[in-house]
Amino acid sequence: MEKIENPKSIKFNMLLNSIKSLMGVIFPLITFPYIARVLGVDNIGRYNFANSVISYFVLLAGLGISTYGIRSGAEIRNDPHRMNRFVNQLFTINIYSTILSYMLLAICIVIVNKFHGYTWLFIILSGQILFKTLGIEWLYSIFEDYAYITVRSIAFQLISLVLMFIFVRSSNDVNIYAGITVLSAVGSNILNFVHAKKYVRIRLTNDLQIKNHLRPILIFFATAVTVVIYVNSDTTILGLLCSDETVGIYSVSVNVYKALKTVLSAIIVVSIPRMSMLWGNGRRMEFALLGKEIYQTFLTLVFPAIMGVIILSKEIVYIISGPGYEEAQWSLIILSVSLMFCLGAGFWSQGVLIPQGNESKVFKITVISAVVNIILNFILIPFWNEKAAALTTLIAEALVFFYCREKGKNNIKRDGTALLLTKVLVGCVPMYFIYILCSSLFHHWLIKTLFVIISCLIEYILVETLLKNMVIVSYRDRIRSKISKQGKDLT
Repeated sequence: MEKIENPKSIKFNMLLNSIKSLMGVIFPLITFPYIARVLGVDNIGRYNFANSVISYFVLLAGLGISTYGIRSGAEIRNDPHRMNRFVNQLFTINIYSTILSYMLLAICIVIVNKFHGYTWLFIILSGQILFKTLGIEWLYSIFEDYAYITVRSIAFQLISLVLMFIFVRSSNDVNIYAGITVLSAVGSNILNFVHAKKYVRIRLTNDLQIKNHLRPILIFFATAVTVVIYVNSDTTILGLLCSDETVGIYSVSVNVYKALKTVLSAIIVVSIPRMSMLWGNGRRMEFALLGKEIYQTFLTLVFPAIMGVIILSKEIVYIISGPGYEEAQWSLIILSVSLMFCLGAGFWSQGVLIPQGNESKVFKITVISAVVNIILNFILIPFWNEKAAALTTLIAEALVFFYCREKGKNNIKRDGTALLLTKVLVGCVPMYFIYILCSSLFHHWLIKTLFVIISCLIEYILVETLLKNMVIVSYRDRIRSKISKQGKDLT
């Protein structure tokens, strides 16, 4: 594999961001069974409704500043003067959008009758708006400070977990629960604001240069809004056209899909600042080589994940939801295939096109895929229910993937990628036979699932090592090097 700038740092960042994303998935899985029993169905519903409303105001306050800040800031991060001015301009714009968001929220609480019974929940949960702005987490992504982000995020999640078990004890504690979830999600952003002085001096400024920033910010914002619409449209339309039971079945597969997407997308997210910096500084060859390495790492990880979900779909559904949701395995299988297109589209759009300043192209294809998704949902859901909702998601993600790959492929080195993909697929095939063997040997579903996961993991690593998959080999060599170094240090 060709040498690129500091590949160890990128792989380490991938690991850290994956851990952070994984904790973001694990934390709700630990707390929800407890909270659902303590608060009861009504209060869980009240909380989820209020939080869904607040999420739109969080989106409004954020505009497209985070994505734009990472893309443009990474290009100038080695120029302290320009960087300081740029950060303060975006921070000031973000403060204004935050004030606007709070004003609109207050108006909605006053004029919308349904909101009157949720006032305290809205007030508590709206803390997410302010803390997200003050946290300027995009600054830490620019400087690739993923160690700090990961450690403080996990620390606050653990603190919140303890507080939840101590203070949420009855159905009357829904407001306390809301406050703790805010602390878990964005409470650490208070520390971010203080810690930011390591990089820049945060100040409000009158020198906004709004004309330079507004257009890309609004494009990123419009893209984010479009994504929210087409991600949520399948569930919304499913609820309009089908029964609550169908929606419940689909929600199981969607939750698994989102969890996997969150963890695996960490590979792509950490690449954006580095890719933006390389492209912005005219280092085209390094950009192409880094893109190749990240894409090959993505392919090496995503296909065994898809295969694992497909062969264990029945067991995964049972673990997540228990009996009565068996039909969810079919939509889960379809959504697992969608992972390839969804995460691949993320790489080509966020990792390749956006660093090159092609956010308008990403926005256009996102709008087209959203429209196609909504139309197909209305056509197909009456016939195939939740399976149609999963299929339309796959089609929409595939549209974005193929379009963005076509637009970005000339700027990424792809030699050896087809051969690597062949090796990956060869390593995935034995997983099915391992599942068949374990099914005949073990009748308890949990024991069988554990043996399948462990056996498939060992098999895949061994096969890829024998086939000289350079992604696996490079990780193996790095581990050997660290073990050898530690051994020398001990002696």
